[in-house]
Amino acid sequence: MKFGLASSVAELVTLVLVLLVLSTIFWLLIGRFRLHNFLINIYISLAIMSVVPADIMTFSKNASVLVFLMCVVLLTLLNEYLFDIHQSGSGMALWQVFLMSFFEVVLLLSILIDSLPIKDVTMYISKNSLNYFIDPWWKLIWMVLPLAFLVFVRKRQK
Repeated sequence: MKFGLASSVAELVTLVLVLLVLSTIFWLLIGRFRLHNFLINIYISLAIMSVVPADIMTFSKNASVLVFLMCVVLLTLLNEYLFDIHQSGSGMALWQVFLMSFFEVVLLLSILIDSLPIKDVTMYISKNSLNYFIDPWWKLIWMVLPLAFLVFVRKRQK
């Protein structure tokens, strides 16, 4: 607000900057050649979470988040043994890797934030910014955008 921006614009810029930093850290941790596999692991973990009976998740108020994260981490660690997915060629360009990393981070945050109680999340993020993660249309966009980007990248390489 000191720069003459409205609070919602400043809030949005701050959110984007935080997401960009998280995307860079995510990319460096996962690696550029494992981004596709990690995306598949997110979708598989989400599918597993959708069929887990609710009475199993009563051991903690954030049990669904814990189980989801454990599934993603376990699948990522066992990826070499479970799936034999290899990328051909030299991989994606640097801007493609960064954008794919951004889409995966936002998808992951959308899933996690949607699973947490809203009153706990609003201690760290405003209600305006929260809509970008939990609104049904935004959740659909974050779910489809990484796949659409992969199709776009694949078509451009041919």
